[in-house]
Amino acid sequence: MFGIHDPWIYSTYLLAVACVVFAAWYGLKNWNKDDKKDETR
Repeated sequence: MFGIHDPWIYSTYLLAVACVVFAAWYGLKNWNKDDKKDETR
């Protein structure tokens, strides 16, 4: 796969993809949440 034969390299690529997926999910989940701190100013 991609000329890389070391399983540790595979795991770092998978971890990077998992972090991107988590960040996108978290961002979409909290996109339009009301921020109570902004309303108290």
